Amino acid sequence: MCLDIADCAVAILSEPVEKHDRCVYEMATEILNNEQRAAIFTKVLGKTISYEEQPLEDFYNMCTGFGLPHSFAYNFLSPLNTSNQVTTPQLSIIINRPLHTLEDWLKENVEKFQ
Repeated sequence: MCLDIADCAVAILSEPVEKHDRCVYEMATEILNNEQRAAIFTKVLGKTISYEEQPLEDFYNMCTGFGLPHSFAYNFLSPLNTSNQVTTPQLSIIINRPLHTLEDWLKENVEKFQ
């Protein structure tokens, strides 16, 4: 999850340069579709959460209504190509702890969604 990637950045930037000298780390997190995310929220929160897709035009209008320039709003609409993404379990070595899943993170922060 994003927390894992952030923790990797912190570790890399706070440890001796020699340890990570010229290293390139692939960083990809758990890949879930929107329905899977809704199912995890449902499971952890104990109430039904469903995914409803918003029309692209509505999302674009909302973004530009908040003052985002056209180029930002348009790029948010571009689908991400995740076909070649895989999780990178070896990141746990850098952060010195097991990786978090979305479900793990939700369980740790469930009170914020109540």
